[in-house]
Amino acid sequence: MKHDIKSLHLELSKRCLLACTKCPRTRNKGQYVIDDLDINHAITSISIMNPAIVNLCGNYGDPLYYPKLLELTRWMHNNDYAFELHTNGSGKKLSWWKEYYNSYENIKYGKRHKQSIVIFGIDGLEDTAHNYRVGIKWREAFDAMCLGANLNKKVIWQWIPFSFNEHQIDEAKRIAEDNGITFMLRLSDRWHPKNGQPDPLMPSSKYLGIENHGK
Repeated sequence: MKHDIKSLHLELSKRCLLACTKCPRTRNKGQYVIDDLDINHAITSISIMNPAIVNLCGNYGDPLYYPKLLELTRWMHNNDYAFELHTNGSGKKLSWWKEYYNSYENIKYGKRHKQSIVIFGIDGLEDTAHNYRVGIKWREAFDAMCLGANLNKKVIWQWIPFSFNEHQIDEAKRIAEDNGITFMLRLSDRWHPKNGQPDPLMPSSKYLGIENHGK
């Protein structure tokens, strides 16, 4: 299958269970409406654009809470579209995750092989991740990652370095490796001084920037 574009980003929903400190939902409360993308519009957009990969990543919400995520994922799989799902991973039981992981498989385009990926944004271990991702259920998200790895799905643990978690990065890498999970640092550029003082969440200079560092 020849693809017309490399990637298509769809924001499926403005729903989210978290209150991340720098998220527009947190900073601009009351200035947005909770709604969801019509699934027929999503399917039509994918069909017309014909991307090599569909990027499901929210700016105001988490696609995990899109009411028709399972239906859309099955459609993408049946029509040979790979995807990247970006999520905090909280709020779903393992039985749901098992059904979700079983709703798609890795797909092949001739001699090429394209994996769908679930990327979990978990910025810390169990004792620190909530410092930025307020409301995260760490154990639920971690268990969901492990289940995906056990089912031979491609899962990535994406970690943004903050002042409160950078000392745990090496330990997190070991935990990820022990569980068959890919670990990736995603460096942020959202560091804005307040009243002339450095952002207290800002990590050391070693982790400043916007480029991604995968392992």
